[in-house]
This record gives sequence, structure tokens and C-alpha cells, in this order.
Amino acid sequence: MRITRRQLRRIILQEVESVDSNTHHWPRVDWTNVGTLVDEWRDQEEKAFDTGDPSMAPDDTPIAEAKAFWEEQVESASMDMEVELTVRIRKLALQTMQEFTNKLINGDYA
Repeated sequence: MRITRRQLRRIILQEVESVDSNTHHWPRVDWTNVGTLVDEWRDQEEKAFDTGDPSMAPDDTPIAEAKAFWEEQVESASMDMEVELTVRIRKLALQTMQEFTNKLINGDYA
């Protein structure tokens, strides 16, 4: 059975979030906007393909092949970025919840 990159990305995100959420008692939400943001970033990067840029289209590579290779690189980067953004957002959310819990315990809102 073959899975798509999008399915693989979702599986990785679910694993990252389940490991992360099992180590804390804080609430967890689905970071769906991260996927939307990364999809838009990926689309912009794919559209940024420039035949004059040697890092995207080396002189000896046919344009169609260079563009396909660029799109593969962008897809791989977007998968990594979505996982990393989710991890970083979760970490920041946990730190912020801990900060405000401590403020409550210390009577800052009394």
C-alpha cells in the first residue's frame, strides 16, 4: 500500500503531538492552521521557480526536469516545516500555560 506525502505528514504530526501531549497535563488542540499556512508557503515557493536561478535550474538540466526537482525539494521542506512549526507552537503554548498557571497559583489575579 502506498501513502501520499500528505498522509505521511498527518501521521508524523499525530505521532509528534501524541508523544508531546502524553508528557503534560495541559489541554491539546489540533493545529489545523499550521497546515494551511505551510500549504500556502509551499505554493508560493513552487511559483518562485526561476529558470535564471542556477540553484533551481542548473544550465545542463532541462527546464521541466529542473522544475519537477524543485517541486520535490519544496514538498520535502514543507513536510519538515509543518512538523517543526507544530512542535514549536505546542512548546510555546505549554510554556505560556505554565506561566499563567504559576501566576494564578502565586495570586497575581487575586
